[in-house]
Amino acid sequence: MAVATQKNVASLIRKTLDRQAAVARTKLSFKKNQIERILLSYIRDDNSGPYNELINILREYPLNDDNFRILFEDCLSCVVLLGRDLKAFVDALYCVEWAHRDESLVEIYSRFVLSLVTAHTYHCPRLMASLVKLFKADGENWDEKPSQEMVSKWSNIHMIIAQIVAVVPMTSDLLMQTVIAQFPYYKVGCFANRAYIHNLIWISKYIPSLVEQIMTAIINKMVDMDANVDREKNKVQDTMFEMEVDEKDNISTTLDYCMLEMLNWLEDERDSVLPIMCNVFERIVLPTYGIKHVQFLLLYTISINQQCADRVFKNLWIVAAGLHGLGPGALATRRTAASHLAGLLARCVRVQNSRLIHYLKIMAEWCHSYITATQESTVADNTKVHGAFHAICHAIFYLVAFKNHYLFMSKESVNFVESLNLPRLVTCTLNPLRTCPPQVTRAFSSVTRSHQVVYCQAIIEKNSRLTLQNTVNKYDEWFPYDPYTLPVSGKIIWPLCMEYKDVFKDGDDETQYTSLKKKMEAEDDDYLIPSPSQKLASSLSNCISPGFKTSESIMM
Repeated sequence: MAVATQKNVASLIRKTLDRQAAVARTKLSFKKNQIERILLSYIRDDNSGPYNELINILREYPLNDDNFRILFEDCLSCVVLLGRDLKAFVDALYCVEWAHRDESLVEIYSRFVLSLVTAHTYHCPRLMASLVKLFKADGENWDEKPSQEMVSKWSNIHMIIAQIVAVVPMTSDLLMQTVIAQFPYYKVGCFANRAYIHNLIWISKYIPSLVEQIMTAIINKMVDMDANVDREKNKVQDTMFEMEVDEKDNISTTLDYCMLEMLNWLEDERDSVLPIMCNVFERIVLPTYGIKHVQFLLLYTISINQQCADRVFKNLWIVAAGLHGLGPGALATRRTAASHLAGLLARCVRVQNSRLIHYLKIMAEWCHSYITATQESTVADNTKVHGAFHAICHAIFYLVAFKNHYLFMSKESVNFVESLNLPRLVTCTLNPLRTCPPQVTRAFSSVTRSHQVVYCQAIIEKNSRLTLQNTVNKYDEWFPYDPYTLPVSGKIIWPLCMEYKDVFKDGDDETQYTSLKKKMEAEDDDYLIPSPSQKLASSLSNCISPGFKTSESIMM
């Protein structure tokens, strides 16, 4: 009720201000050459009264089309006067609304701006800031495409930016600095962030030299959003019974539509931006731990481009195996690379099984070589020293459990799994099962025991006893390609993702898309929140986990 009252009051105030502005527009009337005379009077005679009054009018009162035309035609004729001393007047000109006007008036404004930056380049930073700021105007979110009115306004802005960069090429660097500085805060709302990203992608199409910088800026901001989604969910749970919620702070919705814009960009441009997406992933996303959504842009990339897939898997393995020479301090990145490698091989529908076989083989060979090299080690129990080995072993266990339906489908495939010599990995003194996430350990143990490949139960029980006696450095249970839960962009992502198939359960497996769709349609089920003890019991009995979620547990 209070929110509705506030909206009504705001609407009344807005109408009152609009009426006052309309009255002001009818009273205000510029005369030809009047602007030039005021400026000359200020410059030559230091007559500041009319000059300050003019600045106040430009800042406070909207102009009708006639006054707009006279103003900028006069300014165009005396652009040589607009030096540093008239900076306040030039800044006031930036406040005048122009992007929504007729084509002829936009053309006058465009000629003025180009003349200004050609004659006085020191006005460029503030001019560029005023243009980019227009991308952050308020508006309503759109479904398929923006309204024609918004597109027309944005088109005018882009036309002028393109002309400025063409006339003064060095302003492309200034534009990029401005774009980064003006990026909206992720909590200001879905429309502001989505519209801004939409327009940055638009800029990349006519200034191709900025594509990688633009994508880097966008991904950086989306990683910030992604990192705060869980924090937002926890905050909502803590304030579950508060009725007034500001929708502009819905970070997951904002991230959802930003992901949609990025996916559309990758689809539209393909060959020109997909390799750049791989570069940005390696620099920004790969070193980032704990995010749950942005990395699916990479899954989409390797799904539609085979060359990118080859490059991504090769580079992830190089990082995970430490073949790139990062040296000390790279353990976190190596573990993250191993997680991404395993997640993409397991989850991506379009990854060929031959690629899975190849990487399982080289990972196992690397692990066996590592065991052989460290047999004389005196720090066998130090999980920090051997953290990369543990991470790659976990990747192998994860893949064997997740892809069990393929790896044990025939005698030939079973022979391949046996050739990996998994018992040596499980029983070695480095004990990778001790730090393996419990849900992966359970699934791996269950699958390998049923096919008589490895018997892990004795090691698991021994590790349980050791855990009770000592503290051990356990890795966080983060799986970068957990089921994707953003509903709008998910319609593009879901068909490309594979769900965990438990071979010990009967019945047809639902796809992630259909299961999530059913969850969203079943609104009544949202109120049936299970207790923590029920969730724990379900997890233990069904091997449900962040890495092996069934279709029934995804939305819980």
